[in-house]
Amino acid sequence: MRTLYCTSLLGLLVVICLQSYVAGQNAKAPKECCFDFFKMPIPIRAITSYEEVRPDCPKAGVVFVTKKPARICVDPSFRWVQRAMDAIDRQTLEGSA
Repeated sequence: MRTLYCTSLLGLLVVICLQSYVAGQNAKAPKECCFDFFKMPIPIRAITSYEEVRPDCPKAGVVFVTKKPARICVDPSFRWVQRAMDAIDRQTLEGSA
């Protein structure tokens, strides 16, 4: 019984260490991939920021962060998404100048 307990505890410790390692490797990367995209345009005034998904995701995507706050996956090939990203970039530059 004690051997089973020690083996289980050791296994749990290994899993925790692996999770910590993986989390540390992607500390600055977005935490998600986009599998479905919101298709309706989002008003630019409702968007506070955006981030592109990791390059290892199966689909290219952008995550808009809104004032609500909500995180919404959108397709970067949509024209309205590109315009919103440009507008947010301009706002960020003007705010930092």
